[in-house]
Formats: sequence, C-alpha cells, structure tokens
Amino acid sequence: MSTLNDINWWSRFRGAWLGGGNKTRLDKGGTAIPFTGDSTAGGNSITPDKALKLATVWACVRLRSETIASLPFHLRDDNKDLAKDHPLYRILHDQPNADMTASEFWEAMVASQELDGNGYAVIRRNAVNAVSALELLDPESMQVSRSKTGEIKYTYKKGTKSEVVYSEDEILHLKGFSLDGLVGLSAIRYQSDVIGGQIDANNAANSEFKNNLKAGGFLKTGEKVLNNEQRESLRKNLATFGEPQNAGKWMVLEAGMEPASASNIRISAQDAQLLENRYFGIEEICRTFKTPPQLIYHTDKASSWASSLEQMNLGYLTYGLRPTLVRIEQMVSRKLLTPEERKKYTPKFAVEGLLRSDSAGRSNFYSQLLQNGVMTRNEVRALEDLPAHTGADQLTVQLNLTPIELLGKNNEQTKNESD
Repeated sequence: MSTLNDINWWSRFRGAWLGGGNKTRLDKGGTAIPFTGDSTAGGNSITPDKALKLATVWACVRLRSETIASLPFHLRDDNKDLAKDHPLYRILHDQPNADMTASEFWEAMVASQELDGNGYAVIRRNAVNAVSALELLDPESMQVSRSKTGEIKYTYKKGTKSEVVYSEDEILHLKGFSLDGLVGLSAIRYQSDVIGGQIDANNAANSEFKNNLKAGGFLKTGEKVLNNEQRESLRKNLATFGEPQNAGKWMVLEAGMEPASASNIRISAQDAQLLENRYFGIEEICRTFKTPPQLIYHTDKASSWASSLEQMNLGYLTYGLRPTLVRIEQMVSRKLLTPEERKKYTPKFAVEGLLRSDSAGRSNFYSQLLQNGVMTRNEVRALEDLPAHTGADQLTVQLNLTPIELLGKNNEQTKNESD
C-alpha cells in the first residue's frame, strides 16, 4: 500500500502532474522528470546517494568515471594532428571552466550518467558564439520536456522557487543507455531490486554480527509456570547475552531451566546463506555497470590477476568503456563544433595508455605498424611519451615484402647491369 512517505509514490504523482512522467521514452508533448528514488519489492527506498553507500556500486561507478576521466581527450584536425590552436582544445583537454580541471569535469559527467542515466552541462559562449566554458549541472534538478512539434527544452530548478529554461543547443547532454536516444535510463532505477536485495543482505549480516550470530530459542522451566514479572525479568536478563560485549560469557540457568535444543544457541552466517547472497549481489551489480568483478578486487579461487589481467583490460576497454567513449566523442562533435568544423576536426580519446600493461602485445603491434609503413618511429615514440628523434619521421617497410610477380626481377636486373 502506498503512503505519503513513499518516494516512488511522489515520483509517480509528480510525473502524472507534469504530464509524461519519468518514462523510458520522451514522447512528443511529454516530460521526463529526473530519477530521485524508487521503492523495491522488499520495501526499500533506493536513491542514487543510497546506492553509492554500497561498496560495489561505489567501486564500479568510481572505476568507470575515473578511468574515462584519466584518458587524454584531444581535438584533432583532418591530418590527425593535435588542433591546439582551436579554442575548444583547451576546454576538452585542460580546463572546461574556472572551477574544474578536465579530468574532474569528465569524471563528474560520467558518474552522473552512470547513476542518474544523464549528465548535463551548460554550454557558455562568447561574443563570437564560440564555446568558452562548460558548467556542470545537477542531474536530479533537470527536467527534459518535448513539445508536440518535437522541440526539446531543459528546465533546471534552482532551489524551490527559481528555475531556468535552456534550449537544446545550450545543454551538453551525456545520455546513458537509452530507448529513444533522447533521455538516458538510470541503472539505479531499473536495478533497484538488485541493489535493495544487497542492502538487505548487508543489513542482515550486520545484525547477525551485532548479535554475535546468536539466534533466539526456547528455555524449559519444567512444570513451573512463571508469572508476568518473572517472565519479563528473565527476558531482560537473556537479552544481555545478545550484546557483543557479552560474547563468550556463561549463562546461568536457575530453577531447573534448560535449553530446549543446543542447536538453537548459535547459527553461522554460512547457514543463513548471507555470504552467498552478498557474493551473488556483488556480481549482479558488476553486471549492471559492465565491470569485471576482478577489477574492483572481487576475486575467488577460480580467478587470478596475473593470468588474465591484460586480456581483461582489453575486454573492459572494448565492451565496457568504448561505448561511453564513442558517445562522448559524438556528443561533443554535435554540440560543440559547427557543421563546417566537423569536416575538419574530430574529438578523440587517447586509449593507448590503457593498453600499456600488455608489453608483449604492444611491442608486436608497433613492430607490425613500423615494418609495413603504417606509422613512423616518431609517431610510435609519441604514443610512448618519448621525445621525437631526428631522422625518424620516414615511413619504412621491410625489403623482403615484394610482390610475387617481381620476385627475381631485381636480381636479374642487377646482373644485366653488371654485364
């Protein structure tokens, strides 16, 4: 039964009142309200802040946001060179606003997208309409609406009475997984039952350890019948043995009392399946955030770091991070570059740093590129953060890489010239 204290009830009420609600799709004439909380089947109220109190959610969101924020974000021209003369390069790579570095800004944007499904920033422009700054906004205060003609507006609530309405070209909108391409879906909202179950398991485990893993039971008093005062006094005395400071102390049973069963005195966390439930919940949350459990230091006897870390990093980059990286690159290109600039400039994350742990694979990769004339030695040195070397800007190939139809002709030509 819903009550006025149920956050999910207020969310549904506000959605109905505003018209459209927090839907999976932003239809024409509808409104998408921010995700502020949801109720689970177990009665838990799950919010992004409450979910972050789980170590697994904290670790997954932190790993994804910090890893992406640590990657250099460049603006390159059509020659693949760094476009450092373009004013947008400094904003993307160094400092998007007066209060944040680039890594701090992108970390907050990605974290908002992971938790709330959407990350927002105001695009500030100067007198010549060039981008001058990107200012982060709280996703829980942003409301997205779509008119019947398809025009999108962003309403940002500042306090309880004030609000600002932005047009689509004024907001940098980083969307998470989406069903319509207009608003992202919150992983916390759609996996609230999983997160709520993990919170319940943690609370149950804490309660068991707080009570020294002691279970309630029965005492035999024989044929004697206690009055209400004696019964209440006995309960109070027995309750003290459930406190942690009394662990291991002896209980005195008087007047012929004896325990009904020795098995009721103590239980183990293994019997209560708390450890198993918590273990499974960690993997479920990792699956939600596309994060290998080993990368947040959740390992078992069947897994190890040394044997598969390099392959795991590559898989994490390919399937876990690359979709978000591409989404950011395309978002920046669409919102921060003019149509003419998009023909000349391309925003691009440098992901080579994530692959440096695979020294053997990296060495073989560079060797193949150098021997086949794909990269120069100075380009390889730049990827390794090494200074350029004089005379290392030429493309080279192996001499034995000769077309089949030319085999033997060079030797024959040399012999004829010597004759």
